[in-house]
Amino acid sequence: MTGYDTVAELRRAGPWEFLRSFARAWQLPARPAWDQAAIEQRLDRPIPEMLCVAYGTGVFDLRGLHAEDGILVFHSADPLVAEASWGITLDGADPAVLIDNGAGWMPYAPDLPTACVTLALTAAVETDRPGDAVAACELDADEVAAAVAQFERVPLEDHPMWIDVEEGPVRWYSRPGRLIRTHGEGGAWLWVRGQTPDDLEAIRAALPGVHWAS
Repeated sequence: MTGYDTVAELRRAGPWEFLRSFARAWQLPARPAWDQAAIEQRLDRPIPEMLCVAYGTGVFDLRGLHAEDGILVFHSADPLVAEASWGITLDGADPAVLIDNGAGWMPYAPDLPTACVTLALTAAVETDRPGDAVAACELDADEVAAAVAQFERVPLEDHPMWIDVEEGPVRWYSRPGRLIRTHGEGGAWLWVRGQTPDDLEAIRAALPGVHWAS
């Protein structure tokens, strides 16, 4: 089986190297260049070093970086889809990443590298670019375990669903060339992406009887 092996690459590489290779393999959109000095002048504070490293992967857009309520917001969702922002504490006392999707700031991931990996995976399965091999379906509680058993769990902790924490937890699975996300307790939504159309068809073939919403 050929294709990008998400689990193997995440275990082999550090998070920043993984993000670069993942972005290339799944053709994530390239982000514009950023002027660190100009943004720090606007913020009136230095950008944390680890955040600079994260932006250096080319996966994230630094232009929207801003501070609010003691939080340095480093990533935001498409406002046409939902209001959601990710941030870290300005004082750096807590390494955890927080999320606010309208209900106030709450824990999202234990650290910045973990959060960045989940955001890249999310960008891959939620792509709306024409030609990308994506699909989704809703599974009953008794269907979820059998569906994901055919894939390997990506070594990430459960995390909230960004659009609505009540729809979590989010879990990730993969095989080479194939990426799977579930979210929900009991029954769950299954989001899939193939690196090629053939990979997507292989996922569909592995889950006979499923009604695909897309």
